[in-house]
Amino acid sequence: MNRKDKIIGCLMGGAIGDALGYQIEFKRGIKNKEITKYLNDFGIISDDTQMTLFTANGLIWRETRGSLRGIAPLPTDAVYEAYLDWLDTQNNTNNHNIKMSWIKNIKELNIPRAPGNACISALSSGKKGTIKEPINDSKGCGGIMRVAPIGLYMNNPENAGRFAAEVSAITHGHPLGNIPSYVFATMIYFILNDNIDIEESLQKAIQQYKEKFNVYDKKYNDYFIELIEKAIKLSKENKLDIDAISELGEGWVAEETFAIAIYSCLKYKNSFEDAIICSVNHDGDSDSTGSVTGNIMGVYLGYDSIPKYYIDNLELKDVIYEIAEDLATEIPIGEYSNNKDDYWESKYVYGERNDKMKDDQKLKSYMDEFINKPLPEQTDLDKEFVKYCELYKEKFGKNAYVAAPSGTKEKTIDAIKECLEKNEDILDKLLYPNFEDDMNNGNLY
Repeated sequence: MNRKDKIIGCLMGGAIGDALGYQIEFKRGIKNKEITKYLNDFGIISDDTQMTLFTANGLIWRETRGSLRGIAPLPTDAVYEAYLDWLDTQNNTNNHNIKMSWIKNIKELNIPRAPGNACISALSSGKKGTIKEPINDSKGCGGIMRVAPIGLYMNNPENAGRFAAEVSAITHGHPLGNIPSYVFATMIYFILNDNIDIEESLQKAIQQYKEKFNVYDKKYNDYFIELIEKAIKLSKENKLDIDAISELGEGWVAEETFAIAIYSCLKYKNSFEDAIICSVNHDGDSDSTGSVTGNIMGVYLGYDSIPKYYIDNLELKDVIYEIAEDLATEIPIGEYSNNKDDYWESKYVYGERNDKMKDDQKLKSYMDEFINKPLPEQTDLDKEFVKYCELYKEKFGKNAYVAAPSGTKEKTIDAIKECLEKNEDILDKLLYPNFEDDMNNGNLY
């Protein structure tokens, strides 16, 4: 499984878990494994996937700007600007005048899908919340459900955790709104880059948090770790999933969302489908628990592990795939590079995807790969083979060939030489000694 497959799996998996859970987010009395398919076989994404895509867009915009100009804003600042674009989509406004999010113009992303009050109110305040200066006291799951791209993007685990916590703090000020984001994004980093399993990545992320970022009161850290240890323990017990999840909470707050996701991923670590079904079937914030679970399972098992049904029937699957693929791609343009990619520029420099450029880019890629690709240099054997094939065709008016299945160019060259010496077209007989018998017996066709 390659890196690209894991990154696409992470974002696509999160969107699938979100869509599966969104259809029952506010329902009560959900039964164990009640929901396994999309309503009407079409998965509609919620604000969780919307904000995740804007997180990714902001990070790629930042990286592109740095590549072209040698300077870029901090990841937190870039993502904050992208969130102001998202705010416009929810309010049907155009107040944010920095052209950075090409996805802002996509119709389906301009439809409010139960956006969190903490996100809307914080972003509408004109202030950017930080860890040092909290914007509110919210620990809702709106901070954690959108930060998976940070774990995919960062070049080391400490940055993955720190910037995920800071991005959460833009809209959520409570310690328990940000501690889970730190551990979640660090987990994503470890799974992607260190090829370790889910539980090991979790333990490493928690240990790193304790050693590198322990900025909050001990009571919050202890409570969070106690809840996660409970989720691990429950995942190894023989209980109905819906009963085990009820012991962890309903997922409306970040630490519960993460705990339910951990339970689901550990209980069904070898099956993407079983894990997301487990994660959404409960009375609570099922789209967020599904989203975080899908992110973890997607990066762990990869895109190819996701059942085709969930991908084919997912809203905006092509957009999600494209932005995930971009996140997995080295920036193709730069200040000191001669490379030109008009389509990339349209998205991450001018903030407006040009579909004609997309088609042109596809055509160029095809031409480069299949049409304009330079032919391999001919060997001496190739040159001799061509020479004798031309002599054979000039003499006998037919094309020579290499006999299947065990023929070689050397055998064909020797056979042509004999034909030319005898001035007789006996190539078939020389390459196939039993030619006539095989023809009569139907062995050649």
